[in-house]
This record gives sequence, structure tokens and C-alpha cells, in this order.
Amino acid sequence: MKYLEESKEDDIIGYDALFESMDKCKNGVSWKDSVVSFTLNAAERIMRMEEELKGGTYRMRPPVEFVVTSPKRREISSVCFRDRVYQRSINDKELYPAMTRSFIYDNWACQKGKGTDSARKRLKEFMHGFFRKHGLNGYFGKFDVKGYYPNMSHEYIEGIFQEKLKPETFERVRDVLRNQYPGDTGYNPGSQMVQIAGISALDPLDHFIKERLHIRYYLRYMDDFILIHESEAYLKFCRDEIEEHLNKIGFSLNQKKTRIFPISEQITFLGFRYRLTDTGKVLMSVDPKNVKSKRKNLRRLVAKSKRGEIPRASVDESYRSWKEHASKGDSYKLIQRMDKFYSDLWKETGSAKDNTQDSPS
Repeated sequence: MKYLEESKEDDIIGYDALFESMDKCKNGVSWKDSVVSFTLNAAERIMRMEEELKGGTYRMRPPVEFVVTSPKRREISSVCFRDRVYQRSINDKELYPAMTRSFIYDNWACQKGKGTDSARKRLKEFMHGFFRKHGLNGYFGKFDVKGYYPNMSHEYIEGIFQEKLKPETFERVRDVLRNQYPGDTGYNPGSQMVQIAGISALDPLDHFIKERLHIRYYLRYMDDFILIHESEAYLKFCRDEIEEHLNKIGFSLNQKKTRIFPISEQITFLGFRYRLTDTGKVLMSVDPKNVKSKRKNLRRLVAKSKRGEIPRASVDESYRSWKEHASKGDSYKLIQRMDKFYSDLWKETGSAKDNTQDSPS
């Protein structure tokens, strides 16, 4: 029996498990000094971690706090590489499989085989499907949770984790979260464990909307979710029910971003605007706010490159990535205008004249 218990423990904190986690954690960041230092002495570091974890002497380090301002202002907690290795082992081996097992299909954020592209495609499928049944006689319900991560109750998150995890795994998860986030409320994004909390917190709401409110056309990406129904009155009823459900778990709707409006109007979701035409075609264009922000960003990057602070190749790569993003929508004319704008930035000695418009079409 003791051997079996040690074997299960090795699945998370054994040498092989931690080494595998380290290999995953270093992807994309292997150039960082802290990662280089750890991986150069990987065998010794992993053996020491295993020894400390099994002996109960492992101590997590405080995360580094910083603020990002794009696409919106948000406080981020960065976990040191050593702690990230340990946490990823918990997440991949136990936490993620246990929590995602009950998810509905249309929970799209931060999961294997899902993501923004899949969520956008699904919304278009919903709009097409609704049109075939009801034409333009319907309504969107677009919902947003106010201050999602900052208002997340620690007691609530620990409760949903405890419900689905093995006791020993739950204790590890609870210890990590309490060490990283003191207090009763609020998590800063930045770690995989908090990301899993984010996609799990509204899982009961997903089931409530699908199974109790019987909304066929429903999808969620983290704290943004959309309902489509033929009745405006029923969507207003759903809004009240959703608000009540959220209040019980410490959340509330963002009233400024929560709307019910005709399906013939544009809806913005994950950086794109969608419009259902009277023929049933779905037009998908880049959000003008994104275009404006990218123009501003390109001006700044080109100016830095001209001063010799960054290589042009880095700026070209940034623009290429944006074009790839924009090309996922109906953006042929927009990309043509942006190509000209970007070319003009390099030609002009001063600030480039803004030849693009806010309209993405």
C-alpha cells in the first residue's frame, strides 16, 4: 500500500514528472536568464525539488507583480520558473483533467483544441444556424462579468476545486493559491493555475444556462458570453436569472457591457465585429478599436527602429502577426490600407500621415 501511495505521489512530484514539466515550461522562454540557470543544472535542481516536496520543506517564492495596459489595464502575477515547474506538474497531471471533465462543449477558453479561432468559428456557426430557423427575427444577449479576476472569491474557487479533486491534490492547489494570493478575494492572471480557476468558475453557470434556461445558442470565452434567442423578453428573463446566479457566487454583471439587442445589429466578440446580413451571410471584420491601437503601436515601433533602438525585423514581425490576425476576417481592403500606412511610416522622416480610417471594411 505504501508503494502505491508513493507511486501516485510520483505522478506529480517525482523526478520524471517534474523534469517533464520543466521541459514544457521552458518552451518559448528558454532564452531568459532564470530559465537558462535552472536548465543548465536541471538534474540537480529537479532532484532537490523532489526531495523538498516529498520532505515537506519546499517553500514557494513570492510572485513578481506588474501591470499591463493592453488590451486593458490589468495586474499580473509572474511566478518564478522553479515554482512554475511544480505548479505545471499539478495542473497537467491532476487539476486540468479533473476540472475540465464536466465542461460543456461551448466553454472555449484556455483548453486543448480550443481557443479564440474556434470560438469565433462557433459564433458564426450559431448565427448561420439561427438564421436558417428564424431569419433575422431574434436577439443577441451579450454578457460580461464585472471585474472577473479581481472579484473572484477565494472560498468559492477553493470550493469548486475541492469538489472535483482528490484530497491530496486539493491540498497542494490550496497551498499554492493561498501562498500566492493572500486575502479573501481576487486573483491576478499570470499563472496556469489561476487560468484554470478562470475557466472553471462559471462552469455551474454554463450548465444552468444550457440545462435550466434551455438556451441552444450559447457560448462563453472566460467571462464573456453570448446567448441568441428569438424572444427579447425571454433573454431579459435570462439576464435576471444569470444576475441572481452570479450574485450568489460573488460576481455581478458589467451593466455597461451587458446588452440585449436585435440580431440584425453588429456584435463584437474577441476582437472582431460580426454582422448577419438579410441573406444569412455573416460578415466578420476587425474591431476598429483594434485597428486604431495597432496604428498607434506601429508608429511607436517604427520611430524606435529609426532611432536604432530595435531592429526593423522585429517591427516587421509585429505587423506580420497583426495581418495574420486581421486576415481571419473579411479584411482585404483594411489590410491594403494598413499596408500603405505601414509603408508610409518607413518613408516619411516625421510622423506618418494617418491614411486609414476607423472603419475596418
